[in-house]
Amino acid sequence: MERFSFLRFSVDAVTRQTEAFVKALATVLRLAREDKGISKIELATRAGLSQPYIGYIEQGARCPTAESLKRLALALEIPLHQLIRRTEELSER
Repeated sequence: MERFSFLRFSVDAVTRQTEAFVKALATVLRLAREDKGISKIELATRAGLSQPYIGYIEQGARCPTAESLKRLALALEIPLHQLIRRTEELSER
């Protein structure tokens, strides 16, 4: 068991960083939506996603799939790489 102790550290670190990313993504998406002056319902309509799903993402309760993330970026008129960059920057604070 001891020879695999490095795995526990790595998994814990990955989990913490992933949780920070999901939380930051929730903030970045909410702020982008608010900056555009649109409601969750409007964003959901534009992105072809459900309003509850948008709410879960903005609460950090769900992490969007790659397809959903691309839909959100298009609906918010933000390049996907910029959305991810903003999220990375915020999650590293």
